Amino acid sequence: MIIIGLSGKARTGKSRLCRELYDAAEKLGWDVFVKPFAGPLKKYVSEELGYTKENNPKEYRENCQKIGAEKRKENSDHWVSLWYEDMVNEHLDEMANAERPALYLVDDVRYPNEMKILKSPKVNATLLFVKHKTRKIEDPDGEWRTHESEKIANKLEAIDDNDLKERYNYDFVIHNDKSEAVLENWAVNFITYLSSNDPCLCEACSARYEMRAPDENKIDAELKKLMDELDLSDNSEEEEDV
Repeated sequence: MIIIGLSGKARTGKSRLCRELYDAAEKLGWDVFVKPFAGPLKKYVSEELGYTKENNPKEYRENCQKIGAEKRKENSDHWVSLWYEDMVNEHLDEMANAERPALYLVDDVRYPNEMKILKSPKVNATLLFVKHKTRKIEDPDGEWRTHESEKIANKLEAIDDNDLKERYNYDFVIHNDKSEAVLENWAVNFITYLSSNDPCLCEACSARYEMRAPDENKIDAELKKLMDELDLSDNSEEEEDV
């Protein structure tokens, strides 16, 4: 079982990447489930209050933001706990008895406690931060972007890729400004990579799966380290022969 969490600014293409990963995993014969953290909140607003995204978009968004913030103020882990409970209750049997590999996609990772539970040993998710890079995003100055979760995403967007991985525990920083064909290939390769028993974490491979150019300095450092290890191995064998 693989769990992938995606975070980043709104409309940077997280849902699109999620769809590509979904389609790629299905083509590989996997069972795929989408489990957003906002699922329990959206279910409450639509089923209990009667507002849907399709029929009442304004009321739906306003109530999602209002109720979401109110419950987080009362208990910061309220929605995270409901998400985990829902995931366990609905999919425990599938997790334990699945005959095929399973992929769980969480496309709305926004708050630190959401990241924390995804990286906990009981979930052990792969966490992606999505940057739009040269890709134009819709309504970049919209008033709704002042929401607290968007402020967090804006702050993270400005941070260097390496710092995002080292300081904030992201596994990959995805540069999402590529063509549809590139995204399709990326998704298949990324799922295959994550399901490997011994995935390579060298700079060249990391750059490929983050859809960016490799850092030549890192590659040089890795090659130097490899050559030093080979030299040590050769010297050790020569000493044994003597």
